[in-house]
Amino acid sequence: MIPNTFIEHAATAQSISLRTGCMCNPGGAAALLGVQDDMSLLYPGVTLKDFEQIVGRELGVVRVSLGLASSFRDVWKVIRFAATIGNEKSRQVLWNRWMVNSEVVGKAM
Repeated sequence: MIPNTFIEHAATAQSISLRTGCMCNPGGAAALLGVQDDMSLLYPGVTLKDFEQIVGRELGVVRVSLGLASSFRDVWKVIRFAATIGNEKSRQVLWNRWMVNSEVVGKAM
């Protein structure tokens, strides 16, 4: 699985707006991601970050929404982005940029 934060970074670098996370349906996302049994470990006040610690990885899915103002060019841009992410060599280039950026952000905090 590819981390949501990586997808968000790579998409933003290409001026693509998308959404990651549980899409307001934690039960559906848990079933889709195969973590429904882990939901019994949840407690009042738990955050997504807490739950990600429990399961040992980022959770969520990626959603791209089209609207009235979307054009064929917008759709083509997303298709090209998906192809780039799907190609191991291209993805590695983006991954390396993300890791460098993550290190810079981590040092700034």
